Amino acid sequence: MRDLLTDRETAKILGRSTSSLYRTVSYFDKYDDDEWELEEGEHFEFATRSSEPSLRQRRFTEEGVEALARFYEKDKTGFLAVVMEALTHRRRRRKQMLVSRRITQEFIESDSTIDIRGELAFVDKKTTISILQTNGKGFNNSKGRLFGAGSLIGQEGLEIDKHFVLTEKNQRLWSQKGLASIAIDMGQNSSLTKSRKAWVEAVGEVVDDCFKTEINRIQAAPNRIERAVKGAKKAAHFRCQVTGRRMTRSNNLPLDGHHLFDKSTRPDLADLHDNILIVEGNVHTDFHSWNGSACCLPKHFLDYLSEVRLDLVDPANAAAARRYYKLVARLTKLQNNYEGSRLRYK
Repeated sequence: MRDLLTDRETAKILGRSTSSLYRTVSYFDKYDDDEWELEEGEHFEFATRSSEPSLRQRRFTEEGVEALARFYEKDKTGFLAVVMEALTHRRRRRKQMLVSRRITQEFIESDSTIDIRGELAFVDKKTTISILQTNGKGFNNSKGRLFGAGSLIGQEGLEIDKHFVLTEKNQRLWSQKGLASIAIDMGQNSSLTKSRKAWVEAVGEVVDDCFKTEINRIQAAPNRIERAVKGAKKAAHFRCQVTGRRMTRSNNLPLDGHHLFDKSTRPDLADLHDNILIVEGNVHTDFHSWNGSACCLPKHFLDYLSEVRLDLVDPANAAAARRYYKLVARLTKLQNNYEGSRLRYK
C-alpha cells in the first residue's frame, strides 16, 4: 500500500516552497550520473500523465521525501547544525514521522498477523523488506553478514527471540531490533545510492521507537474504539442516525456503533467519530446479513438503504428527508476522503 505525499505536503515537511522543491527535482532529473537520484515508482509518482513531463505534478513516497531532506542537509554539518538538532530534534522527528507512515501502511496491508511479544513486534519477511524498501537479494546479503557474528565493530549479530523468532513452519519473523540491525548493516556495507542509503539509515535510527508507538496503538485499540463509540452515541444524542428514533429510559432502544470502513481492513479509522454511524441494533444486524463477510465501505451502507431498506427513510416526512440527505452527504464525503490508500495517521 502506498499512500503518497502531495507536493505541498512534501514541501511543508522539508520547510521549502513548492517552487523550490521542483527546482531541486529538476536538478535530480537533469544529472543522471549523480549519486543522488529520484526514481519514478520508488521515490515518486506523477499525479497526472496528461501534461508536459517537466510540468507534471508529483506525489512523493516517504523514501523520496527523506532523500530530498538529506540532499538539502548534506552541506549542513557544522557545529551550529549539530547544536540546532540537539535543541530541536527536527531531523529525528521528521524521520520518525516518515518511517511511522511507512510502518502504518505495511501493518494495514500485511496478510499475516503481527506477533507482539512484550516490547517487541515481529513481522514477516515481506513486510520487513517493504519497510526497508530493499529487495530479497539485499536483505539476504545483509542477513548473511549479520549471522556471521556481526558486520560492524560494536554491532551485535542476530539473536533468536530478540531480532527474530521462528514460526511453527520454521519461517523467520523479524522484530524492530532485527530491522534496525539490518538497516544499519545495509547503510554501512551495501552498495547503495545516496538516496537509498538515506532511507535505510533513517529506518536504522528510528524504527525501534516507531514500532513501540505502533505496539502501544494496537494494544490500546479496544479501549480507544469503545470510547469512540460512546462518544459518537453521545454526539448523536443517543438517536439512530438512520431512523431518527431515540433511546430513552422508557424504551431502552439498542443502539450500535457501525464502522462504515470496517475495523479489520481500516484499523486507522476505527476510532474516528465520522467513521462510526449510530444505528439501531436490528438495522446493524440486518446490514451485515445483507453485506455478508465482505469488507464494509460507506457506499455499501448507502447501497443497502437505497436497494433494501428505503422503508427506513420516509420521503414524505421533511425531517426524515433532511436526515437522509445529510447522511448521504456525510458518507459520500467519508468515502471520497479515505477510499483507496488514503490513510489516517495518529
